[in-house]
Amino acid sequence: MDDSLSYESFYQGAKKAAHKAMDDHGHPEYDEFALHAGVAVEKLAKAVLAAKNPVYVAEIRNNSADMVMYLGGHVQLGEEKIRTVGAAEAIKRLRKIGVLQPDADLDTLIEMRNGAVHAAPDSTQAKRMISPLARTIETLLDSVSRPLDEFWGRWTQAVKNAVDEQRDAVFQDVQLRISQARHRLEDRLEGLPLPNEIRLQPKMSGFNFFFGSANPDADGDVVSVTGGAGCPACGREAQVTVEPTSGSSAVAVTLACPWCHLHLNGPEEIEASEADLAVSLEVAEAALYGDYDKD
Repeated sequence: MDDSLSYESFYQGAKKAAHKAMDDHGHPEYDEFALHAGVAVEKLAKAVLAAKNPVYVAEIRNNSADMVMYLGGHVQLGEEKIRTVGAAEAIKRLRKIGVLQPDADLDTLIEMRNGAVHAAPDSTQAKRMISPLARTIETLLDSVSRPLDEFWGRWTQAVKNAVDEQRDAVFQDVQLRISQARHRLEDRLEGLPLPNEIRLQPKMSGFNFFFGSANPDADGDVVSVTGGAGCPACGREAQVTVEPTSGSSAVAVTLACPWCHLHLNGPEEIEASEADLAVSLEVAEAALYGDYDKD
């Protein structure tokens, strides 16, 4: 039998497509994401079918058993006659044997992969397909006892967050964007002749800040603080915009990293990022309520 139809070949193809899908999602290129995500599911579904029994990946045409017998190792076929099931049929077979359960979002993802549903570049529908991709991959890997981190590598934590039902949608979205920003920077720096202090986590001593135009909804000045290791994605300096609150305190309302290009908007997203902004807020509060010349 052709090695390209083996469990391991399907598995490796699924892994490659899944990583490409995550890269696409981070750029963001949602048309490409939907395509590669669907390919990843299709190939891993075939891998699981092949692991159960190699003949399960056979496409039956015109009631011909030739493909089944080929996969069983008893008949030789020309390359043009070798056909395996498509994504929808592979999923149907896995549901029939109890590996997968009905999932409307997964069906939509496969329709996008097949071109039945078009995902525009800014498609919010395609963007949210991260969750069905992640949970389907996890279920399929569990069925053949393959570790999640072996398949996902550097994307492992991001996809775990995507299927964490204990976390809300804002947390899932922000944590995914953090992973994407971190990996984009890693990819850009790869191979560049940079000293370690820049490649790893460049930090400058001290902070700088400036006063901006007050938000009409805020009580007083807005302060932009740059310094420390405020970026939750890459650990480098981030620019944090801070607004005063009641009393003598302040709240971070935006965070922007010039290195990995992570952008967070609003206190909810910043809180979900779990960024340590204690020192930045301390500096901002000193600037807002201390004896600084604002002219």
